[in-house]
Amino acid sequence: MDKNVKLMYDIDASPEFIVEETMNEATGVSSKQYKIKGTFSTIGEKNRNGRVYPKQLWENEVDKYQDNFSTGSINTLMEWEHPARTNVDPMEAVAKITKLDIQGKFVMGEAVLLDNEKANQLKTLIDNDIKVSVSSRGVGAVKNGIVESFKLVTYDIVAAPSDYNASMNGLVESYQLNEGVIEDLTFSIDEAGKIVPITECSGECDIFEKEDIGNAVKEKFTQILNELKGE
Repeated sequence: MDKNVKLMYDIDASPEFIVEETMNEATGVSSKQYKIKGTFSTIGEKNRNGRVYPKQLWENEVDKYQDNFSTGSINTLMEWEHPARTNVDPMEAVAKITKLDIQGKFVMGEAVLLDNEKANQLKTLIDNDIKVSVSSRGVGAVKNGIVESFKLVTYDIVAAPSDYNASMNGLVESYQLNEGVIEDLTFSIDEAGKIVPITECSGECDIFEKEDIGNAVKEKFTQILNELKGE
């Protein structure tokens, strides 16, 4: 994986949102279950952002993603629209991925909507024929339109506007979004495979930089104390 990778979003999906009536045998009360099933990503073909994901990348990532199911990882959760971060916030989740595999040239997935306030708002949209879709969230590097490295974080549920290209540009949480790539944020992958912001200090941080920060903090506190004393 490249040291410098960007947060990337790609809508290249055509799943179905299925509403099923289920009966609770104990209470006799019926309820709706909202499921997502179908194509989550297309492999080896130029997507609507002009990028091509080689088959080997998706095979590796889908294979590694299976661990999320066995470990109960929060990375099986889907959020509404795309947050400008690489971690998944379970308190913002609206759905849970239950299956992800490769069939031919497609990444096929299945998910179920959760039972919480945000998810219930989404169910209301679906009941009223508002079109929504799914979109991958990951970090990667692109060269000449070919995704050379990629790490899948999860999929999110997103609006499916008619003007798709416009939805992949502009601002996302104050960050610049350009063709589904956040230009303002750069990440790296550590030895454990964890995604970390490139600006975060690790063991490689310059000791003088740390000392400078510490001295600046001490100086500020001294200034505040002197002001309180009227000096």
